[in-house]
Amino acid sequence: TLIMATSPVKSNPSTVLLKHTMDSIRVYCKGTYKLRKIIVCDGYSTTEEKNQKGVARKGRRIAEDKVADYKEYIRRVQELIEQKEDPAFHKAETLVLPKLHGFGLAMKEALKLVKTPYVFVAQHDRCFSTKATGLDTLVQLLEKEPLVRYVGYLTHRQLNYASRMMSQHQLKVNPVRKQGVLLAPLIHFLDSMHVARVSFWKYMFETGTIKVRSFPEHTFGNVQRWDIVKNGWKAFEKYGTYLLWDANVCVKHINGRTFLDTVQRQRRGFPALGPFAELEDKLKEHDKLSRSVMHTEGGKGEMPKDKETHQTSNEDNGTVMDDER
Repeated sequence: TLIMATSPVKSNPSTVLLKHTMDSIRVYCKGTYKLRKIIVCDGYSTTEEKNQKGVARKGRRIAEDKVADYKEYIRRVQELIEQKEDPAFHKAETLVLPKLHGFGLAMKEALKLVKTPYVFVAQHDRCFSTKATGLDTLVQLLEKEPLVRYVGYLTHRQLNYASRMMSQHQLKVNPVRKQGVLLAPLIHFLDSMHVARVSFWKYMFETGTIKVRSFPEHTFGNVQRWDIVKNGWKAFEKYGTYLLWDANVCVKHINGRTFLDTVQRQRRGFPALGPFAELEDKLKEHDKLSRSVMHTEGGKGEMPKDKETHQTSNEDNGTVMDDER
């Protein structure tokens, strides 16, 4: 099951950011088209809301005049699903939360609907930028390696992960090959694009570290890191978190807080979306090949993916590509 987390962003009510990420998953990660997809729409608090002490609430807060934009955004997402014309939203459904949960607890609500043992976790502003390890490969890995509980896709930030662990914590990271897949033991859970056991997510919730308005990597991830730093690699076994260690950076972070779609950028006099145009070209090739394959095979199966195409970064003016997490 694929769970896509979304929440209020500057570009609402536009669905371009979400659609771009969903398209990138379909094009660059083989095996995801057939998945049931739960798009969990987090709630929100407004800038005018105060707690019992009269202090403005922390977390995802939006101005009152932006509430309508977010509601319209959710309506448009639901419309995309109901129309059943966009392959990126094939077998998709929405889960609209009535109040602000934060990424961690929004995941908890979405997992209540999941009936599969594994989950593909994505966020609306983290997309694939090139060919990624296929889903079938990772599911096979999880089925045959019970001590592997989480496999994260590589981001630019993690390229120097091994050297950072040695310099910061004197921990030597030794990559291992399991079922033909090269993995690096990860001492700090990351929210970014990953495949994991549902049981592992439930374990994280049972620790009591994930709170309202929080990201698991900032809470559970820190507890995990210092547990391993203090007790060594023997403490790692109960976590079983790994990074795909093939040096193929395939995930990019698009800053949702500043992102604007093409029309919104034009109104402000900003340049076009270079990386987005590249994916559009890729989609055309991908769908053309799909129609050809499905025609020759009588409409059966999922179309093969194209060869790798690397995406470039586009900085400033509302489309900051951020690889910090």
